[in-house]
Amino acid sequence: MASGYKTNNGVLGMDPSRTKNLTSIAETARDRGMKVGIVTSSFLNDATPAAFYAHRPSRIDYYEIGEQLIDSGFDYFAGGGLSRRKGRKENLRDLYEIAREKGYRVLRTCGELASSRPGEKIIAVFAAGALPYEMDRPAESPSLAELTKRGIELLDNPNGFFLMVEGGKMDWACHLNDAAALVHDIAAFDAAIREALSFAQRRPEETLIVVLADHETGGMSIGEGITAAELFPVLSAQKKSSESFTGKVDRFSKAPQLTFERMLPLITDSFGLHSLPESELDKLRTAFAQSMLPKEQRKRDREYLRRYGPYEPLSVTATRILNRKAGITWSSFGHSGAGVPVFAHGAKSAIFAGQYDNTEIAGKILSVISEASEQKNE
Repeated sequence: MASGYKTNNGVLGMDPSRTKNLTSIAETARDRGMKVGIVTSSFLNDATPAAFYAHRPSRIDYYEIGEQLIDSGFDYFAGGGLSRRKGRKENLRDLYEIAREKGYRVLRTCGELASSRPGEKIIAVFAAGALPYEMDRPAESPSLAELTKRGIELLDNPNGFFLMVEGGKMDWACHLNDAAALVHDIAAFDAAIREALSFAQRRPEETLIVVLADHETGGMSIGEGITAAELFPVLSAQKKSSESFTGKVDRFSKAPQLTFERMLPLITDSFGLHSLPESELDKLRTAFAQSMLPKEQRKRDREYLRRYGPYEPLSVTATRILNRKAGITWSSFGHSGAGVPVFAHGAKSAIFAGQYDNTEIAGKILSVISEASEQKNE
């Protein structure tokens, strides 16, 4: 979707032989004089943002991807931090130091971002890794909508701009089968889209907004006849993300008296699971027993992976029990092959109608960039 070419899973911006670099639509926009921005709720050198600026044989070459982020010359990066910014062994130069040397301002607070000016090259990081889930987000952490709005303000210029905004934590929530966290992050993504639509209202003839997903995750389904009035009150009983609850489980495992009876009030408080039937309590007890074992002692057979995947057993079990009470089921902890919708608004949006291969997304956006570039040069 970033380049218009298929490659092997895990390869970024290169062909399947890992010898030829592929040009992304963001790089094309940059080369044609447009300003370019990347916003994500994940970390900045994660696979999706990196696909628009990096060329590496593996998506986990985080340090080298970070170097290529800096060398891209893009104007605005905002979201989580750069993962492994000193290398896998913490023995390389800090990527933020390199970025500063090459003309970027590395910003860490909302106040610094607010004081930034158009024309500056910005890397705005608000976490060591990914941003918090929206339902866990503290007041001092910016929302995806705020990062999007500021990006539009800084990138807007007579030659136009390309801005990629990723609600990356939606995918993470689905991997964890955490419907409540997913709902909050979808709402956060929706708010970011509204910022783009607000801009488009002022420039209706020259703004294109494309909203889409690279894939579905988790095989989520909602039972027949389940209404929003039934679903959301159940999910609202969950106070924090399952990732946050995993932190509680980890701390509990280091305390004395590791009994299920002592853990149960934490489960009830976190997920609102009251008066559970014995069958669900048994599932929680089984998961609790696994969670209290050191990871290397857990029996990771097929049945274990079917129940818990690679995640914290008790967190997954409690989340899935709550989800089922809301009428939501999951078929996987991974990506599925389900088709995904594409929504487009504004200039040339009609070309996105129909059903087509994911590689055609890049070609359609590139045709709009090319036409806009030609009009500017006339």
